[in-house]
Amino acid sequence: MTGTKCLPMPGNQDDLRRLLEELDAGDDLSQRQLSARLGIALGRVNRVLRTLIEQQWVREDRGASGRIRYVVSAEGAAARTRMTREHLGHALVSYGAVRDRVRDGLAACRGTNGAVAAKPPALALYGTGAVAHIAFACAAELGLPLIGFVDDTPCDSYLGLPVLPPGELRAMSFNGCPLDWLLVATLTEQDAVRDRLLELGLPLERVRWL
Repeated sequence: MTGTKCLPMPGNQDDLRRLLEELDAGDDLSQRQLSARLGIALGRVNRVLRTLIEQQWVREDRGASGRIRYVVSAEGAAARTRMTREHLGHALVSYGAVRDRVRDGLAACRGTNGAVAAKPPALALYGTGAVAHIAFACAAELGLPLIGFVDDTPCDSYLGLPVLPPGELRAMSFNGCPLDWLLVATLTEQDAVRDRLLELGLPLERVRWL
């Protein structure tokens, strides 16, 4: 075993981890195939591979046909495990922060100025992404009834509830059911969502934003 090596720059960690994971799967992919699978530019794949080889985390094996195979070393496998663990740790921290923000938004729908209504308000979520999935779970924990989702790309259902396009909302009514609150369950493009709701004439005082 060689001496201790300098770790790659932090900005490279995600690409290094993903590339190690692909190589460790044993699919014997070329650089071009790795580029397509990971959505990384071919030149970037080449530079990351050079880094992995310099770290002795990956070695090049040339087969009888002359084609180069990239093989993950024992050190590389250990590094992949470490980076995956760190990545999951960061993801859990981010998830916790988003969950707390969503819970605060839902709690604001449930009560105003500290007062909790006798009957839980009917609530719909704008969005069907990862944040909406978190909101769905948090609403169940808080005992808030969700009656459906609103999304620019509607589908038959999401998490067992109907999904309507924004244009189907009428006077805070969802599928004919009175709607108390619309929670915008997305952290991006909120200005565009606001403009769309204004065009529809929905009362923004009945809309909560994360």
